[in-house]
Amino acid sequence: MKAAIALAALALACAPSANALGMDVPYERFATADAVDWVQVCGQWPVRKNEGVYRIVHGTQYAQSFLYLQWMQRDDHGTLQAVHTQGIRELNNDHAEIALTRIACHATRTGIRITARASSGHEEKLRSIAIDAGHRPGVYRYTAHPER
Repeated sequence: MKAAIALAALALACAPSANALGMDVPYERFATADAVDWVQVCGQWPVRKNEGVYRIVHGTQYAQSFLYLQWMQRDDHGTLQAVHTQGIRELNNDHAEIALTRIACHATRTGIRITARASSGHEEKLRSIAIDAGHRPGVYRYTAHPER
């Protein structure tokens, strides 16, 4: 049964995709090592047992940045597992043409704050962005401000 499930998942992953205009790009597209530019662990989040940490995954495709935030937890064997993976929908649209630079992550009292400089292929403006993620998996707040 496990082999059949794995085979079905492999077939789905290898099937050609038909992307709708402006579709959010799922994490699975960047879930392989060659599709990811870098991964950073940043800060801890409280869990009932074991250790919980935040992890940022950055991928690039066609000169566009894609950013995913993961709430990770160590299992009873010490292996780090993703409890939840959240794509940043404000950035991960396949036609957004947003490139991120100067990405930084800082632990806060209530979670983490990711900051970056964002440039768009659609306009000549630079923006400063901030993503605040709390202890509840999947919840974040995105803000953007024009750079001066």
